[in-house]
Amino acid sequence: MKKLLILLFIPAVCFTQENELPALRLNNNFSKPNRVLKTTICDKSLFQQNYNNTDLTLAYVIRYHFHTTIDLNADENQLISMDGTVFNLFSNNAVDLTDEVISLVSKMYFGEKEFNQFKKLIEKSRNYNLPINNTQ
Repeated sequence: MKKLLILLFIPAVCFTQENELPALRLNNNFSKPNRVLKTTICDKSLFQQNYNNTDLTLAYVIRYHFHTTIDLNADENQLISMDGTVFNLFSNNAVDLTDEVISLVSKMYFGEKEFNQFKKLIEKSRNYNLPINNTQ
């Protein structure tokens, strides 16, 4: 009975939440100023987990540091780059999707710079035991 209630509740959560978490920063060097992560995940709270032992949420890392909008409840997991290239993603949970997105973006022209800045921020906070917090 509990499993049935959970199965009935999940679609309700999916349809009552907003389906887009917009990028928190834009890059105006392309006609499309942000990337788009399309994900089959429908519960935005799954992206509120902290990223890799930091105070930053997965959503904040993706949306702020990597200029990416998160589209929830999509038909498949894909990353669409600023130039329109579509990358199929193979991860099925928010943590692994975040790592997969960061890995892909780090290999892109502008993404490499974003990744290096992000990596320096993480390393600096760990070297000096500084908390890094979401600012939005």
